[in-house]
Amino acid sequence: MKSIAFGTLKGGTGKTTSCFNLAGALALNPENRILLVDGDPQCNLTNDIGIDCSDMERNNIRTIFENKKVDPSELILHGILDKLPNVDIIPSNILLIKTEMQLVSIAGREKLLANYFERNKEFFSQYTHVIFDTNPNLGVINQNIFYFVDSIILVSDVSLNAIQGAELFTFLWEENIEDLGIKNNIRALIINNFDKRINLAKDLQDYYLSEDDFKDILIETPIPGSVAMKDTSFNHSPIVVLQPTHQAASAIRRVVKELILREVF
Repeated sequence: MKSIAFGTLKGGTGKTTSCFNLAGALALNPENRILLVDGDPQCNLTNDIGIDCSDMERNNIRTIFENKKVDPSELILHGILDKLPNVDIIPSNILLIKTEMQLVSIAGREKLLANYFERNKEFFSQYTHVIFDTNPNLGVINQNIFYFVDSIILVSDVSLNAIQGAELFTFLWEENIEDLGIKNNIRALIINNFDKRINLAKDLQDYYLSEDDFKDILIETPIPGSVAMKDTSFNHSPIVVLQPTHQAASAIRRVVKELILREVF
C-alpha cells in the first residue's frame, strides 16, 4: 500500500481537482484499488465525489480521531464513482475543524492517524493506494496526514503567491519533521492551471527547476487549465472518464505515468 497526500499553503491552486482526477486516472488500471480520504473540513473532495458532507450521522474522518476503536469498514463508502468501482472514500465533515481544536492538548497528537492505520493495517492492505486531500494549512489534522504518508505532492498554480506557498510549505514542514523524527517526504510538485500563452507560466517552470528544493521533484507535465477540468466536480466524474480524449485528460494520464516512474504512485 502506498500512501499519498496532496498539499499546499495557497488556496485556489486546484489541489482537490488534481487529487480527484489523478486518482481517477490511476484507477483506470483495474489492478489498483484506491481509497480516497478527505481531510479537509471544506469537504471539497467529498463534494466532488457527490456525497453530502453535512450528514452528521455518517462516519467520516472525524471518527478516526474521536473513536480510535472504530472498525475501518464502518468509515468507508464503496463504489462511489461511476465506471470506477475500484475507488472508495472516507468522506469529510464540516465539523472536522471542531475536532482539530479538541486535539491541540492531546499528547502525541500528530501520530493519531498513523497509529490508527497501523492498528488496522491488515484491513487497509486491500488498497494499493490511500490518497489524502488536505486544506491549505499545517494544522493538527494535516500534520497527522503528512506524518503518516509516504509521499506529499505539492500543487502550484501559475502565480507568485503559489511560489511563496510552496516555499513556505517546504520550510515549515522541514522544521516539523525535525521534531517528528522522520525523513522529508515531499516527493513531487505539480503545476496546475498551466497556460503556455502566459509568460509567467514558463518563468514559473524555470524558477522551480532552478531551486534546490524543487528541481528534483517538479513533475515535467503541467496540467492545463480548462473548463473541462472544472466540470469534473459538477459531474462527479474524473476527466479521464468524462472526456477521455481532452488534452487535460491526456496530461493527467502523463502525470500519473511520471508519478509511477518516480514511485510516488
